[in-house]
Amino acid sequence: MIYFDNCATTKPDAAVLSAFIKINETFYFNAASPHEKGLETNQLQEEARSQIKNILKLDQQSIVFTSGATESNNMALTGMARAKKAFGRTIITTEIEHPSVLETIRGLEQEGFAVKYVKFKEDGAFDMDHFRGLLSPDVILVSVMHVNNVMGAVLPVAEIAEVLKRYPKVHFHVDCVQSFGKVPLVIDGVHSFSLSGHKFHGLKGQGLLVVNQLRNLAQTVYGGGQEYGFRSGTSNVAANVTLSKAMRLAMEEMEMQRARLYQFKQEIESFVKQYPGIQLNSQAGGAPHIVNFSFVGIKGEVIVNAFSRRGIMISTTSACSSKRAKLNETLTALHVDEATITGSVRLSLSKYNTVEEIEAFKEAFKEIYSEVEELLNK
Repeated sequence: MIYFDNCATTKPDAAVLSAFIKINETFYFNAASPHEKGLETNQLQEEARSQIKNILKLDQQSIVFTSGATESNNMALTGMARAKKAFGRTIITTEIEHPSVLETIRGLEQEGFAVKYVKFKEDGAFDMDHFRGLLSPDVILVSVMHVNNVMGAVLPVAEIAEVLKRYPKVHFHVDCVQSFGKVPLVIDGVHSFSLSGHKFHGLKGQGLLVVNQLRNLAQTVYGGGQEYGFRSGTSNVAANVTLSKAMRLAMEEMEMQRARLYQFKQEIESFVKQYPGIQLNSQAGGAPHIVNFSFVGIKGEVIVNAFSRRGIMISTTSACSSKRAKLNETLTALHVDEATITGSVRLSLSKYNTVEEIEAFKEAFKEIYSEVEELLNK
């Protein structure tokens, strides 16, 4: 099996798995318990929190452990919008966000918040002029992703943060799920951001919400008061502690893997775009691990199944929205035509992919192309 669906999830690092099992065996106690073992378990978790602050080079920011970026995004957006609703009701985002952001904001829209979407230029670039034009005294929240999970586009987080310095009441949230461990994080001027461990060889159920001013966040989860009272529930200590290990490994390997994945990406793109009827969708200068292209005129699901029968796992879109019977919102927002959207597929790479697997992909591509060539829009 060759796995090219790493935006959906990654293979856990063996060291992370091993540590997770060991901690569950030796520190299975409740971190909120007042007895000796509970206190030791809580101390272990707090040490992990401190290690993560060092890894991310944080100062005064608070770290809330969550089950993943979906929960983190929900907490940040819902909590901050409700906390700031006395100061304004307008939220700015983009149509290329992950469903955990878009659906949360649509929920807030039902509560009476107004939502504005930043447009993208014809070349797929974020339209900074349009963004500036959307800003007003009523805006209280801006949310964008750092790296898009479908196309690999890198959004101008630093430029957005610079513009927002003139709007001090605006909270700026960034979904960093696809950027951590792939490209350097941009957190200067960002007020909160989310991470998910299973996207960088950690485990499912590991997540973070990093917040500058936690006291400004409205509580959305009630219970025993864990995680500063903002995320009640018995702490998953083994997941939280081993998240710090996964993050450290990802950061140590980032520069080497970044160069390696860029090389793989360029090789794949150069190969597929020489075939008539194949449209390359991923943007120049995008993230190193994401390649998106289309078999124009053929459904992407057909191509995914053809590769799958050959033991190669690729995808059509975000795993969180791939079962929805509608055109991909990301590609639509980036001005891609319907035939190209319908035929789009995504390869997403990781440190475990090899030169031999890239060659195997090429051979499989040639076979599949020959089978569908007559159906392609050339």
